Amino acid sequence: MSALISGCGDDSGKVASVTVQASASGAPNTITVLGKATVTSAPDEAILTLTVENEAPDPGASLDAKSVTVKNVTERLKAEGVEDIAIETSNVSVYPIRTYDPKTGKETLTGYRSQNTVKVTLKDTLTVGKVLAASVEMGATNVSGPVWRLTEDSAAVSEALKQAVVNARTKADALAGAQGVKVGDVLMMKEGSVEVPMVPVYAEMYHMAAAGKVTEPPISAASLDVTATVTVAYVLTR
Repeated sequence: MSALISGCGDDSGKVASVTVQASASGAPNTITVLGKATVTSAPDEAILTLTVENEAPDPGASLDAKSVTVKNVTERLKAEGVEDIAIETSNVSVYPIRTYDPKTGKETLTGYRSQNTVKVTLKDTLTVGKVLAASVEMGATNVSGPVWRLTEDSAAVSEALKQAVVNARTKADALAGAQGVKVGDVLMMKEGSVEVPMVPVYAEMYHMAAAGKVTEPPISAASLDVTATVTVAYVLTR
């Protein structure tokens, strides 16, 4: 014979279930609950996207000019303390530039445009403004970011999981107390989802190459909410 008793937990609105079982084999009565917790933390990574764009009469000249500028940008980033492993090329493209003449209905090839996009991952979020300004000074023509995020092994994730376990026990005690029983040992514990957000806060600067000294833009890191869920099964005792 078995009986299922359900009830709502805290603000999360999740349903906790109490399953009371009796069998000839003497299987224990159990309660299974879903715990949930949210921890607010400052980000520990910032992602910037830097693009260098050049135009020239032929594709080779356009690509060569772009490559020189990209090298200048990456060397400057390294001088600012950015490690090689944090600089990643995400796209290189060369394509024709055509002008359409509405009178003749024809297109005329006027040159070529090349682009090189680099993704930069910064562990020190306080350096975001400095890196943005330095990249524009050295010739980056399109800059966007930062995208704030937390790494999977961050302290905030661990703390959210711990608090979710505490939340599960609180629910179990409340449901068991309402039925006149007590919560015993843990039979099973299973990690559910861990939501680690990425928050884009774009500060864009276009076509500012060769602009001389660029003022470091003010950057404020966003607060990120990390949410974790766990499922825990307990033995019920009387």
